[in-house]
Amino acid sequence: AGYTGEFAGDGVRALSMEGRMTVCNMAIEAGARAGIVGVDETTINYVKGRPYAPAEGEAWRQALQYWRTLHSDEGASFDRIVELRAEEIKPQVTWGTSPEMVLSVDDRVPDPEKEKDPVKREAMERALAYMNLTPNTAIESISVDKVFIGSCTNSRIEDIRAAARVVERIAKKVSPTVKLAMVVPGSGLVKEQAEREGLDRVFKAAGFEWREPGCSMCLAMNADRLEPGERCASTSNRNFEGRQGNGGRTHLVSPAMAAAAALEGHFVDVRKIA
Repeated sequence: AGYTGEFAGDGVRALSMEGRMTVCNMAIEAGARAGIVGVDETTINYVKGRPYAPAEGEAWRQALQYWRTLHSDEGASFDRIVELRAEEIKPQVTWGTSPEMVLSVDDRVPDPEKEKDPVKREAMERALAYMNLTPNTAIESISVDKVFIGSCTNSRIEDIRAAARVVERIAKKVSPTVKLAMVVPGSGLVKEQAEREGLDRVFKAAGFEWREPGCSMCLAMNADRLEPGERCASTSNRNFEGRQGNGGRTHLVSPAMAAAAALEGHFVDVRKIA
């Protein structure tokens, strides 16, 4: 806790800017003060030509000269280094009331009785009671009432594309057991781009609602909320008690996982979708 975390390595370098933004956005959930990725050509190519970017010419040249200094020095010393194998990370689903309460989609709801730390055990028991989940329940057997594909974290253009690909691959309508499935683009520019690519038509044809950009169900904005006891597969970034509506139960997932849950009515492993 209290660190600024720098994300690096082949896996991070391979991420788009959108992917990097998502990782940095969630750094606070690891207790970090901030999350950063060193500037590289991916960064520069993303910024070039965007609204408010320096105009080409001398202003652009000076900006590049400065931006390219924004990385850790060669051989820099870090207080702590955490190494992860990105290829070993399976699709994730939260089961509790904090982003850290998360498991792989092929796992089962944890049993508090197996937790030795009394503080953690109490937190698990409270979370399971709020989420109305029984220990050892298979994640893939958990049904959802609503699906929200949106938020500043996971509704950028590549997120919308990933969800649309899943909808096309499964080739079904939204499950009749799902009361509402909605897609809320992360910005006006994302919405325009998605519509140019015809992604809105993919969602609408499958029974999703295609909305205007905004916070929406991420934090129970206006009528976009969960009713008490409703369960939601959400691509937002927080799953605290009441975050999406008083008594609402939030499971954080990726856009692809959310799209699959909307069509199947429960969580499924998107890796199995051809």
